[in-house]
Amino acid sequence: MNTAMKEKLPLIVGIVLPFFLILYVAITAYVPSFFVKPKYNFVYTNNYNNDYNINVIDGRINFNLRYIDSTNRNYVSRREPTLFLYDVAADKSTQIILTQAQAYILDPSNKSPDGFTVGRSEYNSYSYFPFFFGGSNRGVYLMGKGLNRKITDQDSYYFKLVGWVVNE
Repeated sequence: MNTAMKEKLPLIVGIVLPFFLILYVAITAYVPSFFVKPKYNFVYTNNYNNDYNINVIDGRINFNLRYIDSTNRNYVSRREPTLFLYDVAADKSTQIILTQAQAYILDPSNKSPDGFTVGRSEYNSYSYFPFFFGGSNRGVYLMGKGLNRKITDQDSYYFKLVGWVVNE
């Protein structure tokens, strides 16, 4: 090796080594999530309001009025929550009606039978130096086993997981 190359070796190592380190961290952090495949679809609502309780009894979904207004029987603002079926294979939510949801057998637990959970994230970040930007990561996520997939960012405050579909 000539002397010019020997003199530039620390510079080359100083530039190439951090690049490989960043590449290694990115691969070990993101590649495992490509191989994680959740198996269970789930039913949720993102406009869970105070008019109805949503219960899963013996694997079937039920809506019950949360309160009965005996003094004003003409109370008209009662709305049933809108239900959605999230297909984990297609990574897509589809709006369904109550009778469609009742066709599924649901597990109302917080964790799916294969170990995944659904939860809200309301992370805000602000940075002033050296880049002037701010951001937020609000939404509802399917999480577990290295996977963190965004489901929806609409009305995450009113989100309610109804149950995991166990009979498909």
